[in-house]
Amino acid sequence: MPKSRQRSVKSICGNERGMVLAVALVLLATLVLFGTTAFVITSTDIKIVGNYKWGQQAHYVAEAGTEEARARLRLGAANPIIDDNPTAAGWRAFIGSFTDAQAKGFSSGNLMHHRWDSIQTALNYTVVIRHQTDGAGNILYWGDDNGDGVNTRNTTAGKNIYITASYGATASANKIVEIECTKVPSIDSGAALYVEAPTTIQGNSTNIIGTGGGRCGSPVKGVLTALGPGTVHRDGNPTIVGAGPSPSIGYNATNMDIQAMVNSLKGFANYAYTVNSATHTGMNWGTPILGATLQEPSSCGVRNIVYYNTGGTYITLAGGSQGCGILLVDGDLNVHGSFNWYGIIMATGSITYLGGGNKQVTGEVLAGGSTNADLMGGNANIVYCSEAITDQTQYRPLLVLSWKEVM
Repeated sequence: MPKSRQRSVKSICGNERGMVLAVALVLLATLVLFGTTAFVITSTDIKIVGNYKWGQQAHYVAEAGTEEARARLRLGAANPIIDDNPTAAGWRAFIGSFTDAQAKGFSSGNLMHHRWDSIQTALNYTVVIRHQTDGAGNILYWGDDNGDGVNTRNTTAGKNIYITASYGATASANKIVEIECTKVPSIDSGAALYVEAPTTIQGNSTNIIGTGGGRCGSPVKGVLTALGPGTVHRDGNPTIVGAGPSPSIGYNATNMDIQAMVNSLKGFANYAYTVNSATHTGMNWGTPILGATLQEPSSCGVRNIVYYNTGGTYITLAGGSQGCGILLVDGDLNVHGSFNWYGIIMATGSITYLGGGNKQVTGEVLAGGSTNADLMGGNANIVYCSEAITDQTQYRPLLVLSWKEVM
């Protein structure tokens, strides 16, 4: 091959090798750049995920603090937090170490400030509890301030509303969860029997007793109705005693919203049934201990909430059914034969006593419809007792009225 041709080929080969080297260097640089970028993104993602994880953990730690506060504010708690100044806006309760509580405003020299150690040591939170107030600084309560049975925020009646702020911390995050919570107000109609429809009380052995006394409190009306005079009838010679002359019957009372009352409690039922014109026999939700006579109050340490959704029909409880707590019926309630209840009975419709057997209720009965005691030789007794009424609500876990994460 001529030398000129050889030089030409060498030149071309040399150029190609140079181009290949250049392309390789560009590709290598690109890969390095991509690799560096990928590394930066991966590190950022890891940091984001880590921060999210710690933030979530701090959030759950803060929530745990609110739950400890709720548990310890409840009456009967093993390690109670005592509210000794329920009408004072300056009252504060702290859960946490002295140092942590002090950082959140605790002052050992302030008689309104009280501190408790947490009942656990695994989680790092500090809780501050105070009374909710309105814009004018008045204490706010959760309760029925107008007698209609519906609880609202107000400044005159009910249970304190507690603002509970929990400060949760983990290794690298802090969260604050704040709830409004309150003890469950009592459900007291002010009578042994409250009705909202024309009602007949009949039978020589029927006793509706609102005299109270001892653990059953001050006297109340035997029967109370939202209707006018003459709408509560007596057939035979039933006994209706309580506040005022006998028969102790009060008219034109505030109309209680029984449907709203049932709705507010049914979600907490530990026994719930959906029925349609049904009969349940021999039901047992606790065993009340009877007094010396059927005219005396019974007692029971069990607290159930039993809810029947009848779809607008009825439920009949028969065959010696009994229980302790709050019995809620969406619809009509029929009681057939022997029956024993300690606490509160509420039905949005009528309540009818049928057949023989002893029927004993200690507490109160509220009917959105009529109540007809048709005893047919049996014994029916409704004995008002404030202790039996308040027992069903005051020991329950605190209600959460609102919840938020504070930024």
